[in-house]
Amino acid sequence: MSDDFTSISSLLGNLMGDGGLRRAMGKNQRAAIAWRAANGDIEREHTTGVFVKDARMPGRPPVLGVYVDSRMRAVDFRANREVYLARLSMAGYEFSDIEFLVTKYGKKKPTEKKKESAAQEELPQLSASEEQECRDMVSGLSEPLRDKVYKALCLSKRRVKIQHTTK
Repeated sequence: MSDDFTSISSLLGNLMGDGGLRRAMGKNQRAAIAWRAANGDIEREHTTGVFVKDARMPGRPPVLGVYVDSRMRAVDFRANREVYLARLSMAGYEFSDIEFLVTKYGKKKPTEKKKESAAQEELPQLSASEEQECRDMVSGLSEPLRDKVYKALCLSKRRVKIQHTTK
């Protein structure tokens, strides 16, 4: 290899490094790249936005704000706050704290819900004997619960049925 050629890693390093594009990025963009690089697929999948704000106490590192798509993920991520701070620190990013906020804009698009309901409609119907079997299984339950469990059992049987017919 001659000196005229540069490895891809060094080229990207120069492009994205301190003297390249990263320098032109805002602090929120750099924080988003750091968050995504320091964490795994689950964090990346459920993150909808990242921002940086000043710490409450002067002289402390800034606070990282992370928008997530559900309250459950916000709770899960808060429980791992110290792990995230350590990962970011190891990657060279110092934050005094991380705040996890639920976005008011969900990630799931309305068209996906339509696809899910269409998929349910495409399931094969149960025979009369299969429906009766489900009714027998829930017969000992009280009325509000009986109907819900019956529907769940029927859907489950329909899914099993389609799995056997597609194999």
